[in-house]
Amino acid sequence: MGLFNLRTVCGILLVVILLSGCSNSQPLLAVPEQVSYDDELKIAQLSQQLSQKGLDTGTRMQLIFERGIAYDSLGFKAFAQSDFSYLLSLNPEFPDIYNFLGTYALRDGDFDTALMSFNTTLELDPTYTYAYLNRAITLYRTGHYQAAERDALRFYQYDVNEPIRILWLYLIEKENDNKAAKIELQKRYDLINDKTSYSGNIIAFYLGKISESKLMQNLQQGVENNRQLAERLCEAYFYLGKYYQSKGDNERAKMLFKYALANNIYNYVEHQQALYEMKLLEEKEE
Repeated sequence: MGLFNLRTVCGILLVVILLSGCSNSQPLLAVPEQVSYDDELKIAQLSQQLSQKGLDTGTRMQLIFERGIAYDSLGFKAFAQSDFSYLLSLNPEFPDIYNFLGTYALRDGDFDTALMSFNTTLELDPTYTYAYLNRAITLYRTGHYQAAERDALRFYQYDVNEPIRILWLYLIEKENDNKAAKIELQKRYDLINDKTSYSGNIIAFYLGKISESKLMQNLQQGVENNRQLAERLCEAYFYLGKYYQSKGDNERAKMLFKYALANNIYNYVEHQQALYEMKLLEEKEE
């Protein structure tokens, strides 16, 4: 994601990743995810295998797909897009590829291409759950809130215990009816089997059940490694950004979106959408 040159500034951002204004909370820090030796080795090995002569088409496609996913997770979107586009020339009925390409178009604000890609994904595989979320976000970005709500509701219904699905549905529903959306958010929160998860705590914060500092404190519970913390921070900061954005506090929202980006969790929808939110906020400032 060179648009914000994250790798250059991640060290600076690491020092200041805290929620200003939350004097009672401790700074939450995660080392921004970096390209490791193992990551580089995996890509090198896949590329070396692909250079071998006599590979059958099925094996070649599998290796290219694995390399594309590796590129995607590391933020090398141009390389991933190149691999995925080549795969479509070999097999034009590959739902995963259309979904990946759709997310790249969505990130760049090319909504027509994104919508076409997600439509194709679902035509090829109507059970491809994340394509419903991605299409919902595309429709949300273009102001088609009722259609977006239908897709987000379907995505939610695949797993009613996953708080992130509830949050996206709420963000979309409130564009149609803020009061009704808040009531539905409470109802869906009440149905969650485990409300103690960090993502469940994000909903609790939205509902005013816990403070922001308590949310960030709870987020650290059960963290086993830096990657897990970085993933949680990416999600939490994005949804906090959306919360303050809805309150008209764009400066705070912008700060939080930067924090979400700083974790370098490139393959998370929250990272991709934080990037787009930053773009929108910067356009407003011009």
